[in-house]
This record gives sequence, structure tokens and C-alpha cells, in this order.
Amino acid sequence: MNMMTETLPVEPIQKAVNRKDVNEEKSKSIIKKYTLISGGAALMPYDFVDVITSSIAQTMMIKELCSLYNVEFSDKWLNIASWSAAGSAIIKAVSGVVESVLISTGGKSMGGKFDITGAAIAAIYTATTGEFYKLHLRDGGTLEDINISDFIDYFFDEIKRGDLSLATFTNPRTLVSHLNLV
Repeated sequence: MNMMTETLPVEPIQKAVNRKDVNEEKSKSIIKKYTLISGGAALMPYDFVDVITSSIAQTMMIKELCSLYNVEFSDKWLNIASWSAAGSAIIKAVSGVVESVLISTGGKSMGGKFDITGAAIAAIYTATTGEFYKLHLRDGGTLEDINISDFIDYFFDEIKRGDLSLATFTNPRTLVSHLNLV
């Protein structure tokens, strides 16, 4: 059988997550920088400033990760920006739902003048996006062969592993730990 036509085996996501990365520290630094930008922008009390800023931050983060892993970016920047904008808009809607759930279960609004819930969710989404792209690019993937369904699977695997939960959004220590800010 011709090696070029064989289907490559897909390894379990946890094995991919545990693989060593020579660029680990640099990739963490890139993801952290854009996570902070995205979360900070989401604190602004103006509608959709967070969506626009998160979209730009995620696009720039992915561009830096592509550069780190020597993957061509220029041809796909519009696709990346579009995915980031769509994801950020969905996250904006989700943050409103999470805020409502927290209030309806007897909790206090984390908002007020600043949208703390929205900032936490925007930061988590950006960090998760960065980690997904890092793993994909590190393992030889390109922007040509990335698949949105793989991202969705990765996101749900984080929930199944317990990396994402309601505590991630409501407990500042859990949030900071999840975002690797310390």
C-alpha cells in the first residue's frame, strides 16, 4: 500500500496534549498575552467592543503561533478573522446567559460598571482557542487542514476533563489557574 494514500491514525487528544513542545514557553507567552488583551477589552461596558477586540486579538495570536511553528498565515487570515468574529459573537451571547444563570441561582451579578463575567468568558475562549491552535500547529497541522469540528471536540474534551466548569467562571482562583496567569 502506498504510504501517501494511507489514512494517518488520529491519536487521542490527551496524548497530544501531553506531548513535549520545544516552543512551549514561547507559545504560552503568546497565548497569555492575547488572553489578557481579550479579557481586558471585554471589561469595557460598550457593546461589541469586546467582540471586535477579541476577534483581532485571536487573529493576531494565531498569526504569532503560525510564525512560531513556521506555518503560512497570509492566505488564511480572512478565514481566521471570520472564525474569531463568529466565535466571539457567540461567546458574547453565552456570557449573557451565564450571567443570568448566576443571578437566577442566587448569586450576585458579577457585572456592574464592568462586565466581569464577559471578560472571564472572553479570556477563557481566547485561551482555549490559542491552546487548540498551538496543539494543531505543533503537531504539523496547517491552516489548510484545520477543522472547526476538531475545535468543538477539543472544547468539549476540556469540559469532560474538568478543565472547564462553572467554577472556572465563578471562582477567581480557578479562573486564574485555568488561564495560566500565575
